[in-house]
Amino acid sequence: MIFTTSAMAEENSSFVDDSIRDISIIAGTGAAGAVLGLSTLSFVEEPSDHLKNIVVGGAIGIILGVGIVAYGQANKSKGLYENAALDLKDFSTGERKVWHMAKRKEVSRQLGVNQPSFTYSFKF
Repeated sequence: MIFTTSAMAEENSSFVDDSIRDISIIAGTGAAGAVLGLSTLSFVEEPSDHLKNIVVGGAIGIILGVGIVAYGQANKSKGLYENAALDLKDFSTGERKVWHMAKRKEVSRQLGVNQPSFTYSFKF
C-alpha cells in the first residue's frame, strides 16, 4: 500500500510518466514477492527442491501490482465521472415525460411520420 499514495500524488502527469510509474509499481511488487519467496527457502531442508517459491512469490507480487495499478486508474476515472455527472434534482419525472414527448414529436416531424411506422392487424 506504500505505492498507492505515490500513485495518486500526481493528477496531471503525462501518459509516459503514468506508464513508467505503473510499470515500476508492478516490477517493485514482483521483486518484493520474489524476495518473500526467496526467504521461504531458509525454512526447508533442501532449498534446491523449492526454488519455485521464488517464481511463485514473484508471480503473486506481479498480480498484486497489477491490482494496485488498476485500482489507482479506476479511482482517477471515478473522479472524471463524478465531475461530469448531471444534477438530476431539477429534472423530475413529469419534466422527463414532457421532454420525451417533445423529442418524439420533433423526430416524427422530421421524418414526416404521423402515425407509428409499425402496424399490425389480426384477421380470422
